[in-house]
Amino acid sequence: MRTVSFDVYHNGREWIAENDELTITGRTLDELDENIKIRLREVLKSGQVKVTMELDYRRNVPHWIWQYHPYYFYRTLFFDLD
Repeated sequence: MRTVSFDVYHNGREWIAENDELTITGRTLDELDENIKIRLREVLKSGQVKVTMELDYRRNVPHWIWQYHPYYFYRTLFFDLD
């Protein structure tokens, strides 16, 4: 099983998942999940994939609260691209 990791943030209009190779967007988290699956199917073609996402809290959470929330959320998805 291959693992693909993304940083996730919201720009006020849509969710954005990005890493060094891909940037994928969606208006909702469900749409983002589906768009990630579609894009990974294009790139990887087939196989099982574990997708990990970590909210980039530096872009979404006010600086003064960072000390209380060293992370905001993690998400893990599993896709069978076959």
